[in-house]
Amino acid sequence: MRRNLTILVGIVAIVGLATAGLSAIAGHGPSGASATTEIARAPDEPLPEPTSEEERAAREREHQAMLDRDYPLHGLVTKTQLVVRARPEPEANIEGWLRVGSHLRLKRESTRTPTCASGWYELWPRGFACAGLGVDVTETAPEHGREVAPDLESALPYHYYFVKEPQVPEWHQLPSRDDQRAAIAHATRYLEFLRDDERRAARLRAGELANEPGAPREVARWLDHGFWIASNATEVRSQRRFVRTVRGSYVKEAQLEERTGSQFHGVELDETRTLPIAWTVRAARPLARRDREDGTTRLIEVEGEEAIERLEVVPWQRRERIGDRIYHVVDGPNGEVRYLRDWFVAVAERRDPPAGVAAHEPWVHVDLSAQTLVVYRGPTPIYATLVSSGVEGHVTPIGEFTIRRKFVTDTMADLGPEAGDDRYRIEDVPWTQYFDGSIALHAAFWHGQFGITRSHGCVNLAPRDAQWVFQHTWPEVPDGWHGVSTEGTGVRGSRVIVTE
Repeated sequence: MRRNLTILVGIVAIVGLATAGLSAIAGHGPSGASATTEIARAPDEPLPEPTSEEERAAREREHQAMLDRDYPLHGLVTKTQLVVRARPEPEANIEGWLRVGSHLRLKRESTRTPTCASGWYELWPRGFACAGLGVDVTETAPEHGREVAPDLESALPYHYYFVKEPQVPEWHQLPSRDDQRAAIAHATRYLEFLRDDERRAARLRAGELANEPGAPREVARWLDHGFWIASNATEVRSQRRFVRTVRGSYVKEAQLEERTGSQFHGVELDETRTLPIAWTVRAARPLARRDREDGTTRLIEVEGEEAIERLEVVPWQRRERIGDRIYHVVDGPNGEVRYLRDWFVAVAERRDPPAGVAAHEPWVHVDLSAQTLVVYRGPTPIYATLVSSGVEGHVTPIGEFTIRRKFVTDTMADLGPEAGDDRYRIEDVPWTQYFDGSIALHAAFWHGQFGITRSHGCVNLAPRDAQWVFQHTWPEVPDGWHGVSTEGTGVRGSRVIVTE
């Protein structure tokens, strides 16, 4: 996001191209400029970061001047999700998605069509959106909207809540006390019927039973126990707090339980700290080696040495076979070594890049046998962590893939037992990157069992890890956008290599 902005502004400052040339480089010029556009969309060799605050400020001013000149209009997205098209046509390829509250910069000229009388506007840095489908266009920057936008600086872009009671009403608007009493009466009666007669319960819910408490019209839907919602704010009415969902509805806070996810996170790598990196995936008591006079070996617990807690980084040396078992050898006290059983430790190890990877191209390796993930830039590993991939019967596919769609958040279903019953879906799963159909890299805030298989095929990461990976892979999500596509758009996606 900021890195993409810096690259584009740096190109302007260094090359000093004219306005038309600048438009082509930024990916919003004439359609014939596809070769130049590709360079800007997926730079193989990014410009160096600013070396001083003065240089950073100069680049920001240059960028702002370009926006004011070439994209003078402002836009505020008012629809829950708005599609960005490659051309001003409703069937054109999807470039990406915008979410309510996003602020945009637009070119002044618009294209009116029979399917968009309000006009298609060209957006920074690329693509077109129909104003009538959910964009307020103004001459000046809107004062509101960002309060409902996702928090891109946090490990979780929204607040996430678990529905802890059966039959919780989700309201179109903040309810009165009478509305709440009516909802309680209806839900109580519904649950009574549900225990004995599901058909009668369904008729009650449909309002077909006379002399029975009906559901208030203000109820948008009923949430079962185990459902999850995402929220961007709370509001108070009659001294009662309500969570406002990202779609603008309301749920009483007392009927929810906020979940923040695991605090585990991986390791950034550099010249001083690189692979291999090892973690304990089960609490483990280190063993000392004792060699007998007859040439046999036994491993024993050392009195007074504490167990190593789960998800700790351990000073790993190597694997070693003792008898018919494999052990991990780690540093012990006073220069000694200690041994950990094979299934207690996950090791992220270096892998050669796939053919054709450029020196600065980001790519991802997922090792299913170790339940680890490593992000590389060219041949260099830059981040390593633990994951949870698919359980038996829902195994994560093996092969070489490409990130095809990328969302700050996206609604997903069939996520595994820790996410609740499979009939539920989770709205706004954070940092989602699809690489094989519905299989994605994404954050999982509903469990903390990283290093152990848990999902129904996707690659689960702890929230901070998922955010880091999202921010360091291609395609980059343009500032103000909620998602981006590489399918049929010319935008490059990072490769994802999945091995056993």
